[in-house]
Amino acid sequence: MKLDLYDFDGTIYDGDSGIDLVLFAIKKKPKVLLSLIGSLGIVLLYLLKIKSKEEMKNKVFSFLKEFPDTDEFVKEFWESHEYKIKDFWKDKKSHKNDIIISASGYFWLKPIADKYKVKDLFATDMNPKTGEVRGNNCHSKEKVKIFKEKYPKAVIREMYTDSINDLPLIEIAETGYLVKGNKIYKYYEYKPNPIVRFWRWGWGIYHKNEELWNYLIVGGLTTVVSIVVKWGLYFTILDVNNKLDAQIGVCVSWVCAVAFAYVTNRIYVFKSKNKNIMKEISEFVGARLLTLGMEMVLTYVFFNLLGLTSNVWIVITTFIIQVLIMVLNYVFSKLFVFKNKTD
Repeated sequence: MKLDLYDFDGTIYDGDSGIDLVLFAIKKKPKVLLSLIGSLGIVLLYLLKIKSKEEMKNKVFSFLKEFPDTDEFVKEFWESHEYKIKDFWKDKKSHKNDIIISASGYFWLKPIADKYKVKDLFATDMNPKTGEVRGNNCHSKEKVKIFKEKYPKAVIREMYTDSINDLPLIEIAETGYLVKGNKIYKYYEYKPNPIVRFWRWGWGIYHKNEELWNYLIVGGLTTVVSIVVKWGLYFTILDVNNKLDAQIGVCVSWVCAVAFAYVTNRIYVFKSKNKNIMKEISEFVGARLLTLGMEMVLTYVFFNLLGLTSNVWIVITTFIIQVLIMVLNYVFSKLFVFKNKTD
């Protein structure tokens, strides 16, 4: 048996149906916005890898409790949003061998699947009354698992998607297609404009050592935070010729930089999933305290012992110190703080 698989959002549907559903809910009942604001905390915890995507969705889509008649709510949603279904899907004569496979909620995709009489629909199983995710989010490699469980002997003749996240399905399909707007390209033959190709080339280099590149980016931004705060203090309310003022500048900029660095290092660099966040923070702060001590000593040497307090030397010395500290912070974070990403 040969089947054609289609992602939904961005592929069949012009946009993200989940986001549109949320916006539609707010339009229907503005108080839903308060529920979504209350979800910001768990969204942050999801970004910090403390909460799963399923737990985050549970909270975000809990606004569905405001709509007792979910079927009617979804019906009204599609009455106002079905125009976003793309023409290539509408114009196809038969969908009897087509399967929609999407990370969006099953209950709001079911009406479209039924209308176009698709062979099957795989989507994230969510309680339409509470928004609770039942099982795993239907995404990336999970899609392959779900499909193979239902159709172990089937062949994927064609796979249509707008996202690289569906590469696991593309790899096992006879032919993969990339949907860009209303245009369809063979996945491996798609040739974007030179700017996009340059971006992809750079993206390939980046992925060869993603952690190091992420640290250079995050470390650079952390350095900017530290330097901007420090310069802002030294050129306004603090006097670098005064030993106490010079060290106050170091300490204040350190607090700002460490707060920024912990969040960005956890999420983007080391991608930690350690749920013992307080232990991790204490280890991170401890390592940064060590480099703070080094920074304070170097600041004392440059400013107070050597007398390099002109504006030019302030800029040069703070830059040199921050580069050295950035390198040491990476070593300490790699070896002692985020050494186990899956605790």
